[in-house]
Amino acid sequence: MKINILCLYYDLMNLYGDTGNIRVLKYHLDRLKVNYNIDYLSIDDKLDFSKYDLILMGDSTEENRDICLNHILKYKKEVEKAIDANKFFLVTGNALGMFGKKLYDKKALGIFDFEVVETEERVSKEVILDNDICSPIYGFMNHSDEVIDNNQPLFGDEGVHYKNFYGTYVVGPILSRNPEFLEYFLKELLLFKDKKYKFKSLDLSLDKKAHEEFIEFKKTKVFNARKA
Repeated sequence: MKINILCLYYDLMNLYGDTGNIRVLKYHLDRLKVNYNIDYLSIDDKLDFSKYDLILMGDSTEENRDICLNHILKYKKEVEKAIDANKFFLVTGNALGMFGKKLYDKKALGIFDFEVVETEERVSKEVILDNDICSPIYGFMNHSDEVIDNNQPLFGDEGVHYKNFYGTYVVGPILSRNPEFLEYFLKELLLFKDKKYKFKSLDLSLDKKAHEEFIEFKKTKVFNARKA
């Protein structure tokens, strides 16, 4: 088995180090002895989504996002075909807005029915998000977007989940900060590639313990701050 990964717009959409998601995937794929190939492509490259099992995109400035949107619009049909074919996508930060019908006053890819509007105030905060996939998601958000008419949320009422498309405004990078989600995501990816693959649990006992204690600390800290 070989996993082919595309880190798309690695140079323009990596505002909060979301290429760190690649690093943590490489680390565990190495230990699972799974072969992989990673391509780093951007606006000067020709894209072929059919070659990849996983496509990752990260957060950026609004200006860089517009540049990348203009580029990926040329591949609208290919992106839609890849998502319908159950290719895995991990799209974080404001890159998510590129997949809706409209991004502010610009036409977006139109893969999903939601629209993105600009808010008067910027959201800049740490978040803890309950969900049906794993333990609470911890991360950071910093955006001036609001997603409206989204009926396919990922974490609670946030993000987008459709087939193997996972999109969220949480940055950080999300996989390294959330070990249960990392294990879930990697297991889903490998079993989709090869249903007979014998997935071995990742060595994440310390990661999970640190995550659990940190979530509890953050919740207690917020509670005590409000009580004061």
